[in-house]
Amino acid sequence: MESGHQHQTVIGKEINLKAVMGTIKKRFWLIVAISAVLTGLAYMYSSRPEPSVYASSARVMIGADSNLMPTARVLAREPVVLDQVIRNMGLDYSSGTLRSQIRVDNVDQSLVTVITVLDSEPGRAADIANEIVSVYRVIAAETLGVHNIRLLTPAEPNANPINSQSYTAVYAVFVISLLIGLSCAFVLDSLDESIRSENDVESLLGLSVLGNVSTMKRKYASSSPKKQKQGMIRSESIGS
Repeated sequence: MESGHQHQTVIGKEINLKAVMGTIKKRFWLIVAISAVLTGLAYMYSSRPEPSVYASSARVMIGADSNLMPTARVLAREPVVLDQVIRNMGLDYSSGTLRSQIRVDNVDQSLVTVITVLDSEPGRAADIANEIVSVYRVIAAETLGVHNIRLLTPAEPNANPINSQSYTAVYAVFVISLLIGLSCAFVLDSLDESIRSENDVESLLGLSVLGNVSTMKRKYASSSPKKQKQGMIRSESIGS
């Protein structure tokens, strides 16, 4: 009993696997079309030209107590500092635009602070970062009374852009498009109520198929009556 049940289970799995492969084969064109269209659009989007963005960082050590340290770091991105930097360098920026290009981070909760500037030109990014440090030291001493700000590492131009082109998104879209194509193929197959195989007949009527009629080519079907007619004429002539 148990071996028979296992045998039926194996047969059922084989039938299901054949049905799955049959569906994929029947809707293969749809899967390829969806994958090609979505992957092509993702490639075109990823290949669009973008201006390069460069980053340059200066490292400073701020000698302030723990209560004043958060305010001292925030001051580096305030308009009172950025407006002076814009005037000194003659930049065609607003303080808000320049602020969006600056990031201030501390290193492992220490006194060391990293001021990073993003710009479309690597040399200008380094110059802005160094000028921010110079102006910041003066403003921090005047407004917060923090005089112990020492430059540890000046910013230098970095010729490697941070937004280099990557096709990771294209690969991800290709995998997703395959899944979408397979899903559409199985949905369309489930909505298709036409009878295409013996299994469809058995599942629909609940009866076993005893046999089938092979498809006959047209040339053989049309030639058979002629042969039979010729045989009848010959038999009549011989009998007479």
